[in-house]
Amino acid sequence: MNKKKKLVSIILCLATIITVYLIDIPNAHAYSKNDISQLIEHNKCIKCDLSNYHFTKNKFNFEKANLSQSNLHKTNFKNLNLYKTNFFETDLSFGDLENIKGVKSEFKRSDLTYANLKNSNLNRADFTQAKLIHANLSHSILEKANFEKANLESANLIQATLNGANFTKANLSKADLDLANLSSNSKSHSTNFSDANLTQTQIVNAKAQKVNFNNANLYQTDFDGSDLSESFLENANLAEANLSHVNLSNAHLRKANLINASLVYANLSNADLRNANLEKANLTGANLENTRLKGAIMPDGKIHQ
Repeated sequence: MNKKKKLVSIILCLATIITVYLIDIPNAHAYSKNDISQLIEHNKCIKCDLSNYHFTKNKFNFEKANLSQSNLHKTNFKNLNLYKTNFFETDLSFGDLENIKGVKSEFKRSDLTYANLKNSNLNRADFTQAKLIHANLSHSILEKANFEKANLESANLIQATLNGANFTKANLSKADLDLANLSSNSKSHSTNFSDANLTQTQIVNAKAQKVNFNNANLYQTDFDGSDLSESFLENANLAEANLSHVNLSNAHLRKANLINASLVYANLSNADLRNANLEKANLTGANLENTRLKGAIMPDGKIHQ
């Protein structure tokens, strides 16, 4: 009898533990049905809970919808039209926004941590001060998008189209921009990374002509094989950066920090390196034809006259 009682007691105890555990687990379908109805009826749902919901094309039209300050954690918007949709201060973390049409959408101060925005059209979208840590923006079109002061640490921007995008004071440390198109197509909308943090960022084999990197932190950034012709890198920190096989012809590198940088076979023809610091830099095979070096500290520590 004692053994039976003991076994029953153990079973009851385990059942209680399991019940308590299940109660504490957040509902997998945390979205509110009332909020869904409100969105369908008014194309607006502010401060709503729509987390974990899977939106479908035939049921929802998000064009100019207002979802500001809502909980959209793990929400699925895949393949939807989100033209001018307002996601101001929303939680879109771990959301699926692959292949969306988000032209002129508002993501200001939103949380897109680990969000999937692959293959999307996000021209002129506003990501000011947004959190995009580990977000996937690969193969997306982001022409003239605004990422001012956004956090894109470790974000995936492989083969993204970023012509005219604004990354002023943004954090792109350890982000991947390999094969991306950053080139500025016009003076009025130059691609701007001024004062941005791009430490240990990958920008390999990218198109980056006439891009503004003035005052940017490019410490240990890998530009191998990229085209940075006519780009602006004045006062930029390029210490220990990899600029091997990079086209820097006609680039503006005045007062840039290039200590220990690799410029192996780089094209520096007609580049402006006045007062730059090239101490211990590797210039093996570099093209220095018509390069302006007055006042620059050369690899051997001597100042070029």
